Amino acid sequence: MFEAMKRRSLVLSSLLLLGLVVGCGGDEATVFPPGLQPFEAVTVPAPAAVPGDAHPEVFNSRSGEGADYEWAQGHGYVHAPLERVYEALRDPEVTTDRRRVSSFTVTLNTEPEYPFSYRVHNVVHELVTIEFDMSWRLGPNESMEAAPTAVSAVYQKTFGSSFIDILRGNVLARRVDDSTTEIEMVRHILSSGAGGPEAEIYLRDMYNSILARVRGRPLPRY
Repeated sequence: MFEAMKRRSLVLSSLLLLGLVVGCGGDEATVFPPGLQPFEAVTVPAPAAVPGDAHPEVFNSRSGEGADYEWAQGHGYVHAPLERVYEALRDPEVTTDRRRVSSFTVTLNTEPEYPFSYRVHNVVHELVTIEFDMSWRLGPNESMEAAPTAVSAVYQKTFGSSFIDILRGNVLARRVDDSTTEIEMVRHILSSGAGGPEAEIYLRDMYNSILARVRGRPLPRY
């Protein structure tokens, strides 16, 4: 599987370089629809119960191809209160694709009409250097933020390299009990340099970063 992904990455990188040579690059802005609504329902099943644990700390995921983009979905549990998971999602280091991004800078409170928002300016050095902005907005699904039972995060590439046509997703976290949170993730991508398999890796990386943050451990390094 990993050899196939490596070959795929080499092919996509070659296409990216070809696109640069023929002058197809450039920056573009995209409209980020308002709201905190998830882009789609997650169809990946929740992790099955195991002896002694009805909600095991496991993350199920899969990826595929749609008509307009490739996609990945994930569904799992975190053995931590919803408040801790929400705190982790508000950390751009947790949500940024540090496996692929070379460097990034963060601007907070970019959409003050939402309870929490930030914009991440990403720089990627591969065969060529590309830059793009990811805008995040987060908030509870209920009007009372003091004790929400579910929180949403939605994000989208809002400006930058036209080599990334679509890059967006959402996270929905729900309280199961005082020490357990259910989490669902979606990611859509249409890009010259990545697709569904890379999107699935990103979801698993973010899940592992959430686990590290809620436990007070260093984030994974790539």
